[in-house]
Amino acid sequence: MKKLVLSLALVLAATFSFGQELSKEELKQQKRQIKALMKIAEDAEVNLLTNPTAASDAMNAVTSNPLVNQDPYVWFVSASARKGVMDEENRKRAEGAASDELKLYTYAYHLGHDLANCEKYDNMPDSKGKVKPKHSEFILMSYAQQFGQFYNAGAYFYGNEDYEKAYDLFGMFITAADKLYKAGMMEQDTVNVPVAAYNMSLCGMQLKDYDKVLSHVDVALTSAQIAPTAFRYKTVAHLEKGDSAKWLDLCLEGVKKYPSDAYFYQTLIQYYDERNESDKLNSLADDLIASDPANPLFVYLKGYIAQSDYERNDTKEKLDVAIEWYKKTLDVDANYETALANLGRCYLQKAQIYNNENSSVNINDRAKIAKDKETLKGFYSEALPLYEKLRTIAPDRTDYWLNGLMNCYYGLNMSKELKELEKFQEQMEY
Repeated sequence: MKKLVLSLALVLAATFSFGQELSKEELKQQKRQIKALMKIAEDAEVNLLTNPTAASDAMNAVTSNPLVNQDPYVWFVSASARKGVMDEENRKRAEGAASDELKLYTYAYHLGHDLANCEKYDNMPDSKGKVKPKHSEFILMSYAQQFGQFYNAGAYFYGNEDYEKAYDLFGMFITAADKLYKAGMMEQDTVNVPVAAYNMSLCGMQLKDYDKVLSHVDVALTSAQIAPTAFRYKTVAHLEKGDSAKWLDLCLEGVKKYPSDAYFYQTLIQYYDERNESDKLNSLADDLIASDPANPLFVYLKGYIAQSDYERNDTKEKLDVAIEWYKKTLDVDANYETALANLGRCYLQKAQIYNNENSSVNINDRAKIAKDKETLKGFYSEALPLYEKLRTIAPDRTDYWLNGLMNCYYGLNMSKELKELEKFQEQMEY
């Protein structure tokens, strides 16, 4: 490769700022530089088979120079050299010899850019406004030979946390597959292309570059298997870009399209709950129950909404609604812990309401006092088995049952059990 090195030395001897007004002498020097650069390309083309790595290295000075890098021939030679290097590495693999995986995939990355530039400038109109591409067949055949390497290289760089390269390479794979399909050289890839598009969105998430997340995410949505997660990325990307209205619309769409994906309904539940929008939350709960009546969370949500309305607005009739829905939740899942805890709490709240409403009773009205005690005992008796069950199935969740159970023991005059629980509480504090 001696000729390549000598030609490169000629180029480095004189440099100019591209686009500046030049003197006649400088113009002559520029022409000489262009000639030297093109000589490098010609020498590289001659040496493609014998030393593609050196040819590729020499072409870096040519492709980076604005004096010549709009000539499609330059990119043709550079791409040919990259392919030669990749062929050498693939040959080593096939023969069982040691190969350089990083080198193979790095050259695949550069090949993709070279082919894109070659096509771009090959399709630019000439001085007469006509487009006469010369390298179309070469570009298409290169994609046919190497497009699988773009995907493999993308996976390699993703695994090594180089998400920028990985993003570009998965995009190159999609571009190649599309061109080959349109040229009738392969069937439309409805399996690998959506996965590559999904991987591009994943790279964007890793980079926190949400334009990258959105660039090909709709292609990923064509695969039923990965669509729910891809749709979630799309939703999050709009939120991160500051488009909260679009984000909310996508959450609502996601709930209907992918009801089994917890992100969408959990996000909406939190969103409406934080804003005290119980009407919208109720409507969401109705839609969720209609989509999956066997999901205890959706049934529980109706009880949670009613109980929250009571606590915010002191509308005691809401407690009866909450009790109804919590019971329905336990019909779906008898061990649903939050339903057990909140149902017990509803009964204790009803006991508190009743006690407050009847606190001014005449102490001499023994019949009324006895009736009140029985009524209160009824509320505590309803709550007691719920908290006892929680203690059994979720002993570590003392926040769910300890205080409630102590209230029940106190209200039912179960002094022995109350003392045992008080002792348990003391031990917890040490």
